[in-house]
Amino acid sequence: MVNSKTQNNLILMAEPGPPKISFPRFLLKILAGMTGGVIGTLLLLLVFVLSSSILTPILNPSPDQYVSPIFIFFLMVMIFLATTFGNLLSTFLLSYTEQEKYARRSTAIYQIFIVHIIIFILMVPVYFVTSSIDIGIVVWAVALHVIVSAQTSMLILEIVSDRKYALVGLYGVTFSILVSALVIFLMAKVIESPTILLFAALPVVWGSIAFTQSVVTMIYGWIVEIYDKDFLASDTVYGQDYGKAVEKKPTPKAKDESGADFLRHN
Repeated sequence: MVNSKTQNNLILMAEPGPPKISFPRFLLKILAGMTGGVIGTLLLLLVFVLSSSILTPILNPSPDQYVSPIFIFFLMVMIFLATTFGNLLSTFLLSYTEQEKYARRSTAIYQIFIVHIIIFILMVPVYFVTSSIDIGIVVWAVALHVIVSAQTSMLILEIVSDRKYALVGLYGVTFSILVSALVIFLMAKVIESPTILLFAALPVVWGSIAFTQSVVTMIYGWIVEIYDKDFLASDTVYGQDYGKAVEKKPTPKAKDESGADFLRHN
């Protein structure tokens, strides 16, 4: 006897297109993404309050003010801790909004943590170069750090958990980069305080990711229903690849396999 949950999963696997997102789940994904961003911001705020005397020259710079590299390094560590915790929490919460799709959440979490360390190392020269040019530009380096780390986290979650529709996740996350960047630029035009922009970055980015990725998934689902073709599935081929048989490499035999073959055929 096959239970109803297994039957539903088999039906979803048989239907073309990614799993459908209902409106309540759509709202839940936005809430989950923004919750992780807000909690990451609260961590950032806590560190900021505890070290406000150190970070004041960075967030409220004055002309010709010298800022020690130690302060810049402290800022980097603070951003690393806040983004890592916020991004891990956001991806963890988002994985529970679609448990059937994001079944490999533990693997994704490990990979996300590793990539955050790599991003931190790569951002070190960016922070020091921008601070040497103009201390006010450091805020934009922080925004870049937040956006890249968040988008990479969501990409890892999509690729690790749903290989068949990894391209759908790639489209959604790529478009969310543009949406979150647009929102941050508009906020920068209205709000002149770098501090407020710094604290708003994580919730804005994760809200944009959850919103845009869900909208892209729903739109693609409608396209698949209309044209009855899974355009972005990993097994869909185009151009010169169409009709080609997938070459399977022969599995190497063990040393004693030849003897087993002789016994099977004699």
